[in-house]
Amino acid sequence: MFLFILKSLISFGLIYAVFGFYGNVSDNLVVKGILCVCILLVTYWVDFFRFARVFINYFRALRCMKTGRYSKAFSLFERLLSAEFAPSLPYLARMRFIGLGTNINVNAAKYYSERAIRNDYQECIYLLAVINFFGDTLSDYFKKTYSAKNYWEYENKKIIRKEASRKNKEFNDSRVSVTKRRRTSVHDTSIAPDYNECVFHLHSYLEKASETDRDYGDACALMAYCLYTGKGVPKNIEKSNDLFKHAEMLKSKNVHYLKDCALGNLEVSNYSI
Repeated sequence: MFLFILKSLISFGLIYAVFGFYGNVSDNLVVKGILCVCILLVTYWVDFFRFARVFINYFRALRCMKTGRYSKAFSLFERLLSAEFAPSLPYLARMRFIGLGTNINVNAAKYYSERAIRNDYQECIYLLAVINFFGDTLSDYFKKTYSAKNYWEYENKKIIRKEASRKNKEFNDSRVSVTKRRRTSVHDTSIAPDYNECVFHLHSYLEKASETDRDYGDACALMAYCLYTGKGVPKNIEKSNDLFKHAEMLKSKNVHYLKDCALGNLEVSNYSI
């Protein structure tokens, strides 16, 4: 930041000198304009390059997501995060939770979700609520939902990551930056469900989100299940039924399954993100 401010002061000083000392202000405007453009390019070419590279990688990552190249997309989003590009956080959180293009790591998904929320990506409040509700109990379910191609991609990725981790421990590569160490130091440890936290985040999401948002109906359905079963909140059957009806109206993906689980007093064992 200090270097950027210093460059800005120097460039504006040079531009002022061009207009102030090269004849009158209105004289030779074309020449002065060319000089100013050259000064700006010389001063900020590195920033222009970094800015362009970030946005090119971002649109490449989005295109990879649309075309099903999830491993490449995840790699690009991680690269963007190393450049402190916050819009990559919601994608990384969701991909880490369901193992899309990478191995499942609920700790990492929770970490990315919390960072995304601090950067005003409110849709991650819902994902954090889902993580609080299930913990890491959905890991086996998400693995089973892979197609054969994605399953082998997952297995190969897991083997590669284990081998890379072993080599890093053996050789302790001192060239790895502090930022990268901090970014990749999220360990895969067991996470237990926390229904109180889940209800807290569901309340927060339903207050801040709009009914047109993608996850609003599913948030209503999950809150209805918690109210019906008394998980993290006192039982309220009447309010639960109202929320189930509202979720059905919003065409929630999970509402019918959650309602059946609530009526049958069954534990929720799968979920659609």
